[in-house]
Amino acid sequence: MTISWYGEACFLLENSGVRILIEPPQKESGINPPRLKSDILIFSRPRADIAGALSQPSDATFVIDSPGEYEVGGVRVLGVADGENNLYNIEIDGVKISHLGFLKNDLDDEKIAIFDDSDIILVPVGNNEVLDAEAAMKLINKLEPSIAIPMLYDVSAKGGSAPGGKEPRIKRAPITAFLKESEAKEPPQPKLTIKKKDINEEEIKIVILEKV
Repeated sequence: MTISWYGEACFLLENSGVRILIEPPQKESGINPPRLKSDILIFSRPRADIAGALSQPSDATFVIDSPGEYEVGGVRVLGVADGENNLYNIEIDGVKISHLGFLKNDLDDEKIAIFDDSDIILVPVGNNEVLDAEAAMKLINKLEPSIAIPMLYDVSAKGGSAPGGKEPRIKRAPITAFLKESEAKEPPQPKLTIKKKDINEEEIKIVILEKV
């Protein structure tokens, strides 16, 4: 299985049989949505214009934008409401991946119990309506995943327009604060390729992905 990041909260999870696209960037982010098709499309918040969220929408795409339990093509998805934001636990190839969406505050004990068995968590770190670096790292230490991947931070070099996009209406903090807070030392990588056997439950690894 591979995990690729398209900026903001947008990730593509794929194996040999299924492609899962999570939260294509909205217009206010200044980032263009990816030009690809997916089997499953997941939103952290209901989207009025679902077709507009993808450059190549398909009638065969299974859309998830609300809490509940789903199973599609061997992929299991659990959606949990957190105010207007939905949190998702996605199980693919035996690996449990938690996408925390536009999380603003710490999780309560009930939600910690739901997500504390995650192998990988995708966590916001960019402040401005989502967790900041310090709060994100505290949550990572509570959930104790094997891998934590930050999202929802500024991807431009000087805080201007996002690469390949327009001037963003939402300003987010750069990744530097999270790098300092997490003490992450490994360089960014284009994508993460991982199997269940690669999961190390004895440590928390911070993985920084380059924007596709």
